[in-house]
Amino acid sequence: MKIKIQKVKFIRNIVIGIVALFIVAFIINIAPGYKRNKFQNVTNLIIGDENVTENLKKPIYKDEEENIYISKEDIEQFLDKTIYYDEENDTVIATSEVSVASMKIGEKIININGTNKDTLETIIRVNDTIYIPIKEMKIVYNIETKYLEEEDIVIIDKLNEGMIKAEAKKEAKIRFRPRALSKNLGTLQVGETVNAFYTTSKGWRLIRTESGIVGYVKANVLTNEYIIRQDMKQETQTKKISINIEDGSKLDIEGTKVLIKDLLSITEEGILLKNVEIINDEEMDIWANLSIENADLSNFEDRIKMIKNTVSIAMKNNIKGINIIVTNTDKNLERFIIELAPILKEVGIVINIVDEGNIDEETYTDIVNYIITRE
Repeated sequence: MKIKIQKVKFIRNIVIGIVALFIVAFIINIAPGYKRNKFQNVTNLIIGDENVTENLKKPIYKDEEENIYISKEDIEQFLDKTIYYDEENDTVIATSEVSVASMKIGEKIININGTNKDTLETIIRVNDTIYIPIKEMKIVYNIETKYLEEEDIVIIDKLNEGMIKAEAKKEAKIRFRPRALSKNLGTLQVGETVNAFYTTSKGWRLIRTESGIVGYVKANVLTNEYIIRQDMKQETQTKKISINIEDGSKLDIEGTKVLIKDLLSITEEGILLKNVEIINDEEMDIWANLSIENADLSNFEDRIKMIKNTVSIAMKNNIKGINIIVTNTDKNLERFIIELAPILKEVGIVINIVDEGNIDEETYTDIVNYIITRE
């Protein structure tokens, strides 16, 4: 009798365990996941192949004309880690790989790399949150935006990331995860066109439908695939190097012959000066050391003037790289480098920082070309 009771308990525990596993699997399968079910009355945001609605720090704002605004905090986490609000000038400063843009709150003008452009919308404040009209930032961030009014979904595609179009050759369920028992998000109809992203090792394809559903179908469901945009990522991959940056040093930097020169400095007045004449050398790229001494970098407009002077002198004198010597963690100096980097990159000039032992490398990662330590 005792053995029989133990056997019954054993079987019962197995059954309970199996049920528990199914419950856990169900929970994992639905959370966090398909945001439109979880936030039916909330505007969804899809960036490329991911629905990021659940990660929004602030809700997306729509005005009476259905113009879409995204909070500064969410622009920072999804598109621009260095976006900055200049309180003194009531201006938002945005940066991308080769662009610096400024837009004063309430004014329908955006300045991109020194050129003013009229806008239809302006940056606004809603409940003490700064909201940015995403349509006006398309040129800055090289993105394409679309609002699906019926589904209440905002879609952002980065134009430097690859995109494939495909067609469904048979009806198929769209799954939340790449497996047959995953949650059903909808049905892909025969002949329906989708954006396709990549194939997993299990033979599934990540897709986005025209109605904004992001999920997986079996790869063999799709046909007539064609590339509509190649992957052309431009982001700077910051590298760390240890070199001699003394004046006159001749170096080989990843196959490029470089001549280091002490050429540039900024005075207390903020004027960029050329210390010595540059001798053009067709066989070597000149990298100029830039030392900043007591310059006032607290004002955005003053920083822009210095940036323009820096770029102008570098181009006129065939300087191919600038090494900025960083001796402190001053936030204004950080902003100067962050705002200078895109302008230099746009004209093909390398920007580096020389670490004197007290910088936060993460601040400059993917912003500058090289973080240099002295050899």
